[in-house]
Amino acid sequence: MTNSSEFELTVLYGSQTGNAEYLAYNVSEAAKSAGLTVELLTLNDALEQGNLNWQRLLIVTSTHDNGHMPDNASGFWNWLQTCDAGQFSGLPYSVLAIGDSMYDDFCKAGKDFDTKFQELGATVIQERIDCDVDYDMTSEKWIKTFIEAAQSFDAWNPEDAEKPMVVTSADFIDAPESWFEGLIGCARELTAHGSNKKVVHFDLEMDDDFSYLPGDSVEIVVENSKELVAEWMEFFPDVSQISYKGEKVNFAPSLESLWELRIPQLSTVNELLAIAPDTESKTEISRLVVTGDRQEVDEWLWGKDVLAIVKLLHINPSQVEDVVDSFRPIQPRSYSIASSPIPDPNKLSLTVSIIDYELEGRHHFGAGTHFLEQAVNSGQSVKVRRVVAHEFRLPEDDSPIIMIGPGVGVAPFIGFLQHLQAQHANNKTWLFFGDQHEATDSLYREELDHWVASGSLTKLNRAFSRDQATKHYVQDDLVSHASEIIQWVKDGAHIYICGDKNRMARDVESALINILAEGKDLNRGKDQLEGLKNSSRYAKDVY
Repeated sequence: MTNSSEFELTVLYGSQTGNAEYLAYNVSEAAKSAGLTVELLTLNDALEQGNLNWQRLLIVTSTHDNGHMPDNASGFWNWLQTCDAGQFSGLPYSVLAIGDSMYDDFCKAGKDFDTKFQELGATVIQERIDCDVDYDMTSEKWIKTFIEAAQSFDAWNPEDAEKPMVVTSADFIDAPESWFEGLIGCARELTAHGSNKKVVHFDLEMDDDFSYLPGDSVEIVVENSKELVAEWMEFFPDVSQISYKGEKVNFAPSLESLWELRIPQLSTVNELLAIAPDTESKTEISRLVVTGDRQEVDEWLWGKDVLAIVKLLHINPSQVEDVVDSFRPIQPRSYSIASSPIPDPNKLSLTVSIIDYELEGRHHFGAGTHFLEQAVNSGQSVKVRRVVAHEFRLPEDDSPIIMIGPGVGVAPFIGFLQHLQAQHANNKTWLFFGDQHEATDSLYREELDHWVASGSLTKLNRAFSRDQATKHYVQDDLVSHASEIIQWVKDGAHIYICGDKNRMARDVESALINILAEGKDLNRGKDQLEGLKNSSRYAKDVY
């Protein structure tokens, strides 16, 4: 057994999109300011380095894809399952979990780590906190009290553990998904003239080594629009270079490809509030943030980007370095795959709702969607990485399949149906699709009608919410076909939902619970749905 780490506090994190990483960094900096020596690394890096004998441990983690560990934490978690009870006897530790309460498995990764370390004999420094998307606000007090409490715990002595830890990290850590180059070979608009939205189907030509399965998603490295960069340069006209993380960087290129300018995180809002002059706007925004009312904050943030908040707070252009210090790194954008690799292994398709709107006198473009559209025109290659689905997979047998995907939520089901047709599969299939208007928003009409005619799609229901006086949604179609859905479920059907998590997914799940209750207590329906989930017959890809 080796001696403990030289650091008084080790912060290990698991992060899929960068939020938990950012929070872990902030915790480590706060702990250093309090006088502690701190090391910061991913959970998988700790395993690979054999760095498993800590004085005090803090785990900061998000949850990925319906209850799974983030990719850079999964190997560590797999290894942890092999540890014997008592292996971390007396280790002072805590867990800071972040997630989104709109998902069923809210903060599951953090809960799992907490439970496992207690089973292995570790001692809790401070009870776990489960933070929602407003983690910037809700974690601050917890972090402060954790750092104070941690200093009162004696450093762990690894000799107290049950046995030496011999680790071969390769046994537990899968190779990370690689980035590949893709070229957009085709883009066609799926919505018709007069639609309230613009949905585009993109075909990407991929490298030979790229592979995927139906149900997977991809991440794409994007850039901020040149129009948005020009607005920032207009607001800071005298800036050509700036100091960022101890280095001089060119301002305009960094605005384009380095920093997240489209989606303001609450941490960014808080840091901008700290440097803003005292105004009525600052007072009102501060009140809003302090209340912690998620719905009110989301409504206020809707449609705004970082520059809008800088202007609302009347921040002076001379404070450019303070503004830049508040920035987060730009994040890849994630899209469900709308194709099967069988017809063409080198082609990857996406179904994308283009973000393009006017707000408060400014024209806004989505970073990802605008980048894809511009790449069509410029011929610029795009960087693509596969995001492997866990539960969102076609059944391995000929079980019936019920697919519920309104709007661009239909994307993975286009891939499913392509795949099943190419395999000449015998699965009964039923798609519930919905959108606003049949005349303008009937996405993939020709393809779906063809699959119905050929028998690849057994049943198709389309619900168009705005074509009648009373709005009609996919969940209404589900309820009207309740008895047949029950029979399909009894015949072994797998149910899939893809699309908006905030309203659609909740309403559809509520309808399914009512259907599965079969007129009895709703708890029966909930138990039935939970049973389908536990038997890998109910999966969601919601966002």
